[in-house]
Amino acid sequence: MKTRILIVCQWPLGGIRTYMKYVYRHFPADEFEMTLLASPSVVKEHVTRDMEGLPVTVKWAPYFHGRKVLFWHVFKELRTNKYDLIHAQGFISAFHAAAANWFFKVPHVLTIHGIIEQGYLEGWLAPIKRFIFRGAMKNVTVFHGVGKDILEHFRERFPSLDHPRSRWITITNGISTQRFGRTKDNPGAYLRSECGIADDVFIFGFFGRFIPQKGFNYIIDAVDKLAKEGKPARDFLILSFGGTDMVNEYRAEVGRRGLDKYFQFEGFRSDISDVMMGCDAVPMPSIWEAWPLLAAEVFCCGVPLIASDCIGLREASEDTPALKIPTHDVDALAGAMAAVMSDDKYKAEAQAFRTEAVKRFDVGRTAEQMLRLFREITAR
Repeated sequence: MKTRILIVCQWPLGGIRTYMKYVYRHFPADEFEMTLLASPSVVKEHVTRDMEGLPVTVKWAPYFHGRKVLFWHVFKELRTNKYDLIHAQGFISAFHAAAANWFFKVPHVLTIHGIIEQGYLEGWLAPIKRFIFRGAMKNVTVFHGVGKDILEHFRERFPSLDHPRSRWITITNGISTQRFGRTKDNPGAYLRSECGIADDVFIFGFFGRFIPQKGFNYIIDAVDKLAKEGKPARDFLILSFGGTDMVNEYRAEVGRRGLDKYFQFEGFRSDISDVMMGCDAVPMPSIWEAWPLLAAEVFCCGVPLIASDCIGLREASEDTPALKIPTHDVDALAGAMAAVMSDDKYKAEAQAFRTEAVKRFDVGRTAEQMLRLFREITAR
């Protein structure tokens, strides 16, 4: 009989969506039968498309009077069908899964994709929230971090969960290096032609969600600084590919400062490999990351990366040619952008690192370790 896995995902967006697409592609269809139970999102159709051809059946958990009730849908799924393992994507998903699983005791793996933001545990109900959260999390069999930083962050916030019955493991993120590491003839010309950009314009690519965590506001500040100082003396553009989120707010801020000529918003794309290869550099002034797939994708494309030293990103960019800057530092970001525009050595270093990046960040290693973990747990 096949091993049956219930994947629980409250937020099938961004890095979590990409993680599932990359990792589950390596699970043998003759060994695993998986059900993805997720809350609907703006990229619902892309998630469904990502899972096509994989041993994954997608089920959407409908809202109840405008509210997400993932717990109830997990409970019904566990009551109706027999599963060998629960794989929760993120600690909110794990909370719903663990609470529902209280009655069934199915082995439960939590993959940690983010930090415990302060707002979740603030207010006069904070002690009660922490008590309930800790109680549910005690049912988790394995706490899996996609990087060392994020696993230690979770352990520090909830040290009581580090007990003899729990297991803590790091299996580092990986990407489809075959897609991002392939050779493409003149990718810059392809990108400029598709987006209507002149040949002499330096292109900074922004990829990801328009949320405060990603630091797009710092990019606006840095562009404002460069524009006022007139450095460097060449045209440049921030070409963004991302979801909706706060895009209207950022557009308005760009317009308010009179910076429209420096920004071009292209909207969300499910496959960014071709356009990423055509960029001249990618800034990532993130506030925090778990272990960013985007950084690995940029390295494999051979494009210079400007990376903040925040949690997760500092881990992914260790021993790489990334231009590293302090988190929240607009002056450092503007300086790094000016440097990469004026010196071709950064492009040469990124291209030289490409072969190593393809070997280092291959998702095949990640998937093999996850398969080994799942087989070990279900064999018991």
